[in-house]
Amino acid sequence: MRIAYLVGTAGSGKSSLTAAYAEWLKQNEQSVATVNLDPAATVLPYEPDVDIREYVDYERMMLMYGLGPNAALVASVREAVREIDALYSEIMDLSVDYVLIDTPGQLELFAFRKEGRAIVKGLKRIPSILIYLMDPVASQTTRLFASSLFLATSVYLSLNLQTIIAISKLDIVPKRILKRIRRWITSQEAVEVDIESRNRGMQMLITRDIVNILHDVGRTFPVITVSSKTLEGVGELHGAVTRVVSEGEYELR
Repeated sequence: MRIAYLVGTAGSGKSSLTAAYAEWLKQNEQSVATVNLDPAATVLPYEPDVDIREYVDYERMMLMYGLGPNAALVASVREAVREIDALYSEIMDLSVDYVLIDTPGQLELFAFRKEGRAIVKGLKRIPSILIYLMDPVASQTTRLFASSLFLATSVYLSLNLQTIIAISKLDIVPKRILKRIRRWITSQEAVEVDIESRNRGMQMLITRDIVNILHDVGRTFPVITVSSKTLEGVGELHGAVTRVVSEGEYELR
């Protein structure tokens, strides 16, 4: 059994890729289970095998404690941590090859709070990796790319799981944007040239320094472009997942 956490900013396509990857695995005769960790999810493009909403009631949290939406989400995830042993047992009972965990829409709720780290730690007995979805629409300029790379690296440092970057929306984003982002990821020189030609002053200096610091780290992440709609690139993503897990680089320290 292997766990893949799908993490990314709101709208990056986590739930869609969870559904698409699960479908691809089934088509290729692999057993798979999907886990929804978003207590506020209303509609999902898949039927979760394990659902955090069965353990916590997000709307009840709001009503009972007079909380706003964000505070209720935090309280719900905190409540879910108390059920981590039950979640672990439910996942293990499924006895599948792959478990795809769809994380909350609010990235910071899972990646940067202790509750998210507690969930990852509670499931660490199962080999786990992280698939970070980079939204190409939100990464198409050098400044936005620097921000996205900074965020991906921050999630990696926070959760301490070997990371794969999946550039999503392959079927709807112009190829020139995807090509540009891939070039920036693979070539530090290329991104530096574009930063210096398209930015001025302090913005240029900050963007260049951030990319220079993070590029060596980010370059160790496999980068895959995928489409949840056409399944293009999902096979390549799966190949990266199996390679990372087989190399044993998933362990928390």
